[in-house]
Amino acid sequence: MTKRSLICLCLAALPLLTVATVPGVAHARGAMVTFKVHVPDSTPPEASVFISGDIPSLGPWDPGKVELGKIDQRLYAITLVLPAETELRYKFTRGTWETVEKGPGFEEIPDRALEVVGDETIPIWVDNWRDLSPFRENHTVVGELRRHQNFPATKLGNYRDILVYLPPGYEEDQDTRYPVLYMHDGQNLFDAATSFIGVEWSVDETVTRMVEAGKVRPLIVVGIENTSDRVFEYTPAPDRSRGGGGASLYADFVLDEVKPFIDRTYRTLPDRESTGVAGSSLGGLVSLYLAWSHPDVFSRVAAMSTSYGWADRHIVDFLAEREPPPGARVWIDMGTAEDATDRDGDDVPDIIQLHRHVRDILMEKGLTIPGRLRYVEDEGAVHNERAWSARFPRALQFLFPG
Repeated sequence: MTKRSLICLCLAALPLLTVATVPGVAHARGAMVTFKVHVPDSTPPEASVFISGDIPSLGPWDPGKVELGKIDQRLYAITLVLPAETELRYKFTRGTWETVEKGPGFEEIPDRALEVVGDETIPIWVDNWRDLSPFRENHTVVGELRRHQNFPATKLGNYRDILVYLPPGYEEDQDTRYPVLYMHDGQNLFDAATSFIGVEWSVDETVTRMVEAGKVRPLIVVGIENTSDRVFEYTPAPDRSRGGGGASLYADFVLDEVKPFIDRTYRTLPDRESTGVAGSSLGGLVSLYLAWSHPDVFSRVAAMSTSYGWADRHIVDFLAEREPPPGARVWIDMGTAEDATDRDGDDVPDIIQLHRHVRDILMEKGLTIPGRLRYVEDEGAVHNERAWSARFPRALQFLFPG
């Protein structure tokens, strides 16, 4: 454990704080920060409460890793030993992102923020939990969306749902075949009721509207839901403090299991010129990895707010060392206010410069703007589904123009 490590001490059911320190690290070098978390009356009596944040010892952003101690029915607490001058961003959950805290009106709230300056006790009130929202069942799916439940990922040893959006006219015209866009984090794409923060990408609404307006080709969108192994599956190399590195197995799952099933079940155009891949954050990372490692399969890529800093910028070197897929169309973007909001732990203060560096690498490889490469810096946009939803129509039109 390094000097920058955080020690999380879950309290027992008694209101007694016990604190341990890292061997070899002077106690004076750390600050004891106690969070006393008051939860709403709606909290289930048997609930566990967790703290999730942007430092390695909290996952990063693992919703069920660090549990608080229960003091009484409506009060939980935890003491953390943090190095001075640590800037922590965090939220509370009941163990999953489906149960993350929400605002007074069940709205999304910003990450909580703390600049550690010394020992202190912080009282916190959680207003609501996402899964207990009265709006939770307000599904927002538009058009034909089919769900293939518990689809097996043999090499990954787990299961997930596969969502398939079919374009307008699919059922009426039985002779037409369609290009396909494969997307990650599938539960965030089509339905606010299943999305991470209750805000979807509105992929179904966007495709329906743009197809009917003739702005994009009619296409099938396949949403591959993530699992608790998301970090492992979406990263091509392990990070020294955060693990990962299973993207090659995830690629086998997509190419050997998902795509053959989709091509058998639906009227697709299976060739590489008609096949794209898209995602955000670590989903953008794995999208680039899939396209560059399998150029015989993918020719269209959208990588939004990509976590280029993962594993000492492994993907940046990967892109620099390889040629892009022949004839590829590549969309890359970011928001200018993302540096403080990247949930995948991309600890890169110069995130704009890093995105521009990747743009320059791709241009040096022959991807010309605007024909084969689009690069967007979205002024003021942060790192969340709302920002990606806003940029998705432009990315879609670039990848599959009508």
